[in-house]
Amino acid sequence: GISHELNQPLMAIRQFAENGAAFLDKGKPEKARANLDRIAGLAARAARIIKNLRAFARNEAEPMGKVDVVAVLNSAVEMTEARLKSDGVTLHWSPASWPAPIWVMGGEVRLGQVFVNLINNAADAMSGQQVKVIEITLVPGDRLEVRVQDSGPGIADPDKVFEPFYSTKQVGDGMGLGLSISYGLVQSFGGRIRGTNTETGALFSVELDYWRAEMAA
Repeated sequence: GISHELNQPLMAIRQFAENGAAFLDKGKPEKARANLDRIAGLAARAARIIKNLRAFARNEAEPMGKVDVVAVLNSAVEMTEARLKSDGVTLHWSPASWPAPIWVMGGEVRLGQVFVNLINNAADAMSGQQVKVIEITLVPGDRLEVRVQDSGPGIADPDKVFEPFYSTKQVGDGMGLGLSISYGLVQSFGGRIRGTNTETGALFSVELDYWRAEMAA
């Protein structure tokens, strides 16, 4: 499980390290420095993922608080950017379309892990297809809904998709824990996650409570 969760930031670290070396060879230290800064940020995120997984294994609750869901989504997109690019996946996510920040009640690390899992699972579902598209949208309402839509074949059994070890992947390609972990994480701060099929693929929606001042009390 730890190996699966850390694979994406490690891939991104490798890409930025190679880019940084190339910029140094071209005499562009400023751009190399920018890549080093991104590597440092990804390494910090990897450390937070390990801390979060250890807490989850011990059934500890991450302290809840005021979390900017737009910033969390931006981080999740950045962490999966290298993987999506290598797999030829087109991601539609326009943070500029939303009045950032959008504050919700939750745990920053755990919420980020949920969205990384959803993006990676969507990419896995579209493996072997010619058209690979993931779209992330926000739907305001009584609660904020974050939708992750893919252009894959859909969910074979929506009623079981969040069960531990449920997986449609080949043996050895994963433990089937990603969605089960995500389900537990969203529930841990009072949210709701659902998986349904649409005409164009699978749709996962995460409902979150808006942060209110009285929650801090």
